[in-house]
Amino acid sequence: MDTLQDRGHKEQQRLRLEADLAASMETLFRRCPSLYGFSVQQASKVTRERAVDHLEGDLYLADVACHPLLDEERCAELCEVVSHTLLELVEERPEMAELLSGRTFARILH
Repeated sequence: MDTLQDRGHKEQQRLRLEADLAASMETLFRRCPSLYGFSVQQASKVTRERAVDHLEGDLYLADVACHPLLDEERCAELCEVVSHTLLELVEERPEMAELLSGRTFARILH
């Protein structure tokens, strides 16, 4: 049975995960100035045309957008950096996979 204390602890863990994810994404977008956005999708929800790279388990990197448009080689390098960042997150904290699934990440313009 879930106690109020257990739920509070789980919520604190989720908030820490969210904060870590936000910090990692901020770093990724700062590191890759041409990256404008991407999503992480389950295999069942992404078409071959949208899927860019298999991440782990049922997760795929998809819908990568950049500006200015990159040539094929630079685009592949960018996708590799994004994939590597996401895989590191999941390897360090496996519970991150659930948090990533179905999300779209976009550059914040000020």
